[in-house]
Amino acid sequence: MTRRRLAAGIVAAGMAAAALLTGCGGDDASSGPVTLKVLTWEPGGTEYWKQVKTSFEATHPDIKLDMQSVPFDKYPEVQGPYITSQSGPDVMANNAGLELFDRRGAYEPLGDKAAEINKDLVTYSGACEGFDTAKPCYGVPFSYQGNVLYYNKSILTAAGLDPEKPPATWTEFSAACDAVKKAGKTCLALGLSGTFPAYWDFPEIARSYLSEDDIRGLLAGTLSWKDPKLVAVLGKLAEITTKGWANSNAPSITMLPDGADIFQRGDAAFAGTIISDAVNWEAFGKALGDDKLGVTRWPAADPGAPLAQKFSGIEGAVYGVTKWSEKKQAGLEFITWLAGKENGELWVKHAKGQPLNKNVDKALLPSSPAFQKIQELVAEPTLHAGVMLSGPEADALARGWQQVSLGQLTVDKWAEQMQQALERSPTKKQGN
Repeated sequence: MTRRRLAAGIVAAGMAAAALLTGCGGDDASSGPVTLKVLTWEPGGTEYWKQVKTSFEATHPDIKLDMQSVPFDKYPEVQGPYITSQSGPDVMANNAGLELFDRRGAYEPLGDKAAEINKDLVTYSGACEGFDTAKPCYGVPFSYQGNVLYYNKSILTAAGLDPEKPPATWTEFSAACDAVKKAGKTCLALGLSGTFPAYWDFPEIARSYLSEDDIRGLLAGTLSWKDPKLVAVLGKLAEITTKGWANSNAPSITMLPDGADIFQRGDAAFAGTIISDAVNWEAFGKALGDDKLGVTRWPAADPGAPLAQKFSGIEGAVYGVTKWSEKKQAGLEFITWLAGKENGELWVKHAKGQPLNKNVDKALLPSSPAFQKIQELVAEPTLHAGVMLSGPEADALARGWQQVSLGQLTVDKWAEQMQQALERSPTKKQGN
């Protein structure tokens, strides 16, 4: 089931501010606390969300949280019928960017509340149309997200490589993969089932070819997938599997948990995955040992490209209040609290993730070398190309990479399929 088919419809970008959340009523606490139904895939883990429920309810005795947790890979299947029927949860999560925009018909825009909520956040405006806070915003993020290349120092050492100098260029990465393979290990742990490549690997290669204007062209749908720059990006993605750098079963497994498990078991030298939410530096550090876990940028195809030494940054999951909810004010209170300092500190302590709130006590930040290295990398951010992709494009990117890996598709044909997916995207036709 594709993400486009799950969208319940697109609302006009010029929706009047008077219809926004500001001042909404409808919450009747006369018979006791309001019960707020929240749909989530529990980014950060079950323990973190237990702390969210306990802490929020302690300071908001008039609101009770009824959490419906769904595994991430099943989330669209559960959320889709709610959106179609315009009923169900009062608050729902979606990833920032066009995944959220594809489903914005399910959410109340925040109106002038958006600026108030976001004032203490590091933000890329990934909850706002066009990545522009002057346009409607549909929810609140609280985590900093993006992709890095984790590596196993022990495997690099065994392969005769310097674990303190991981490959920085595509040529160096190719040589490292050859050495790792000779040492009997997989170079890059990878799973291609699902749309994770769109969010993770694609933007890390795209930084060597695209300018920020090009990335915004992806968002607007004005950059053709037949443009030589995008064809080159697809070509580099293809090399990862066609040159045998990844595990041979990559087309048939997911990145989470399957690909990540390969890395955690010590069977692969590298894994490209995220800095927050699901499997991150903490899980890898526990499995391999903090002293054996390294973090770096993805190798640059063109080290001299303007964006090559930057970080593809974006907010993590965005929580918004549903249009059909009769408890909008309670929903607004909850998502506003999610963006606050208290929850930011819970996020650091229990999820070991990267908080967006700028007021989080720095003394609470983990001392892990991997976490500290991530702090260095995120200091040089640029736009995240992955979240500029519409649902049809993300699906075509993932499916095309699988087909290329299996020898069923050429890179040029892949580019044609991507262009066809772009042309099917009503979200981009609306001019985001």
